[in-house]
Amino acid sequence: MISQQPNRTHAVVAGAGIAGLLAARALAEHFAEVTILEKDPSSSERAPRPGVPQGRHLHILLPSGVEAIEGFFPGGIAELVSSGAKPFDYGMAHLYVYGMWLPRVKTELFALAQSRPLLEQHLARWVGRIPNVRLLNQVTVGAPIFDRSARRVTGVEFSMSGGEQKQKLEADLVVDATGRNTRLPQWLRDAGFGCVPESTVRIDLGYATGQFHVPEQLLPDSPLLYIVGPPPHQTKVGVLFQVEDGIVFGGMGGYHGDYPPAELDGFLRFAKDLSQPHVFNALSRAEPCACIEQFRIPASIRRRYDAMHNFPDGLLPIGDAICSLDPAFGQGMSIAALEAKILSRCLARNSGPGAEFKRDYFRGANAVLDAAWDLSSRENFRYPQTTGTRPWSLSFASRYMDFLVSARDPAVMAELYKVITLTAPPEIALRPRLAVRALKQFASPFHQPIT
Repeated sequence: MISQQPNRTHAVVAGAGIAGLLAARALAEHFAEVTILEKDPSSSERAPRPGVPQGRHLHILLPSGVEAIEGFFPGGIAELVSSGAKPFDYGMAHLYVYGMWLPRVKTELFALAQSRPLLEQHLARWVGRIPNVRLLNQVTVGAPIFDRSARRVTGVEFSMSGGEQKQKLEADLVVDATGRNTRLPQWLRDAGFGCVPESTVRIDLGYATGQFHVPEQLLPDSPLLYIVGPPPHQTKVGVLFQVEDGIVFGGMGGYHGDYPPAELDGFLRFAKDLSQPHVFNALSRAEPCACIEQFRIPASIRRRYDAMHNFPDGLLPIGDAICSLDPAFGQGMSIAALEAKILSRCLARNSGPGAEFKRDYFRGANAVLDAAWDLSSRENFRYPQTTGTRPWSLSFASRYMDFLVSARDPAVMAELYKVITLTAPPEIALRPRLAVRALKQFASPFHQPIT
């Protein structure tokens, strides 16, 4: 399984979240040794980790992420399902978007509904079985070790929890999977490599999540029920998400300061103000089984390491360390899985972690991130309060998406669900046959306009 090659002795991954664990799995096939450095203590319990406060909120694994994880761990998805995760056809979810309920279409694009701790628990167990991977917990990761003359990274500094003495770990490749709050841009700047260009879309999103036992008769027939807006006047978002152990995550969110409260009465009042009643009808008759947790995301951030003139060799970011998107779109874990898949592919076709490998990785990652960023930011910009650089194609893209969705054609929606779930590139929505089908629907005497 391990194809040890020249210049591939040791790789280090900073962070043992979803991105870090999947990166370690990808690296294990190509390096003799892989070390994961994680700040949280080791635990066999299925519970949110202290370093991942968003772990208490709902996390969906999109079909693209399901496929990537199954590729890394054959049989793993079945094991997750046996532990309570709920597979479902994404096209059959209940989605209220663009001021309408999207048509429900059987697509064979199977997503997975589970808590993040359940997924992390399984990933950690699977990665822990790989003989050339070791995990060090309660570690504070320091700056990469830069060789300025060679313009590369040769390792990383770290210290054990409670200890002040820094240690050095040599590596042929260091992968930053420390998440949204990565210090890599600062370390690169301090080491003289310049500033990392960033794109930012200010969304001022606040959300709150409770866990409930909902009477069976009130549950929808899909694990996912999602209500958003519609913008620009309605800034509220509501979700019902059925996971393992009979738990239903009730999630409320609001853009641009329209934040849901953490006390139950206010939480339910917020739900009652959603543009559709389904979430409130279920949660108002449900039994809470955990405290309501809050979280805030001021902005989506994309760091363009690939645009730096002298980004060092031997170093790669992955997951939220590259791009942290609006969590309401549920893209994060699946993007991390796709990036790990790209990492594995690039290692297989490059002789070592040098300049061409680095360019290859960023090209692949950018293809995924371009699609996800365009999708989420396009919807974010439907609110006039959203700030950031608006792409020149924004108006056309928004109107064209409205046109396709409003046609309510099952075949058109099946293709759009591929785009939404990152299963296919957004270019497929531009195929002439989709526009023709949509036009035919509008010309049909049986077409029902959106009201």
